[in-house]
Amino acid sequence: TADQHTVVLPRGARLPAATSAATADWRPVHLPVGERVAEIVWHRLRLPIPVDRLCGMPDVYHSPNFLLPPLARARGVVTVHDLSYLRLPQYAFPALAEYLRKTVPRSLERAELVLADSRNTAADVVELLHVPPDRVRTVYPGVGPAFGPAEMDGELTALAGSYGLRRPYVLCVGTIEPRKNLVAAIQAFMAVAPRLGSGLQLVLAGAIGWLAEETMGAAQEAGDRVRLVGRVAEEDLPALYRQAEALLYPSHYEGFGLPPLEAMACGTPVIVARNSSLPEVTGDVAVYCGTDAESIAAALDGLFTDPSAQERLRRDGPARARLFTWEKAAETVRSLYHELA
Repeated sequence: TADQHTVVLPRGARLPAATSAATADWRPVHLPVGERVAEIVWHRLRLPIPVDRLCGMPDVYHSPNFLLPPLARARGVVTVHDLSYLRLPQYAFPALAEYLRKTVPRSLERAELVLADSRNTAADVVELLHVPPDRVRTVYPGVGPAFGPAEMDGELTALAGSYGLRRPYVLCVGTIEPRKNLVAAIQAFMAVAPRLGSGLQLVLAGAIGWLAEETMGAAQEAGDRVRLVGRVAEEDLPALYRQAEALLYPSHYEGFGLPPLEAMACGTPVIVARNSSLPEVTGDVAVYCGTDAESIAAALDGLFTDPSAQERLRRDGPARARLFTWEKAAETVRSLYHELA
C-alpha cells in the first residue's frame, strides 16, 4: 500500500504555504494544545502522554528537532542538528544549554534512529551522548533551486533599495552571536580592507542573537566599512550571495553550515574555518582559515590577491553544492522510515 503521511502540528499552526503543493496528500493533525504547553507537558513535567495516540498510531514518528515525545507503539526517529551546547558551552545560551542537557538524552533513548546533519555531528552524538553507532545515520541537508549563479534582472538595484547595499562587499550570514566568531571576522577585515580596495565593505546579515553586544560594538567602531543589515528575507538571500565578492564564515562550530553551501551554489567564493562539519560541506572548493583574526585576515588577503583562485571557486562552487539536495535527503529519510516500519 502507498505511504500515508500525517503532520502533527501545535494547536492553531498551519503548514507553510511553500510546502502545501508537495504535501497535498499529507494529513495535518493538530494537538489539543499549543507548542509551549506541549513542550512543558512532555519535556519539563515528563508526563507519559504518547504522541502517537494523538495522531492515529503511525508506524514511525519522526521529530525533526532534537526532542522526541513519549511513544506508545510507533518507532521513533529524531534529528539532531548539532551539539554545540556540549562542544562549546561557553557559546550557548545557559538556560537553553541546561535544558537540552536534560532533555536530549531522554529523547535519544526513546529513538530507534538518530539522524544527524553531518558525519561530524553523528560522531559527536556517539561520543558525547553515548548512542550506539548503529543507531545513528547521517542525512545531509540540501540547497534549494533558488540558489544558483544566474543573476536576476535588477537584483543589485533591489538589494540597494531594500538594504542600502552597494558593491563590492564581503558577506557574513548567520545569527549575531559569539559562536559565529564575528568579532574576529571584523578585526580581520579591518586589518586587510585598506589594501583590498577603498570601497570594500563587510556586510553582516542575520538576526540579533544572545550576547551580541561585543559584535555590535566592534561593528559600530569600524564605521562605514562594516554594515549590519539584520535578518534578510529568504527570497533576497540568493541575490545577496551572488553580488558578494566572497562569503566569510569563520564559525567556531557548525552542525552543518547552510550559508557556505548556499554561497557555493550561487558561485560565490567561500572562506570557512577548518573545524567541525564545515570541511564536509565545502570540500576542496573553499579557502580555509583558523578562528583567530590573523588567520582570517591571511585567508582574505590570499583570496583577494589571487584572481585564479577566485575564478576556480566561482566555477566549481555550484557543482559542489549540487551534491547536497533536499530530494536526496528526502529519499534517504524515506528509505529509513521503510526500514523501521
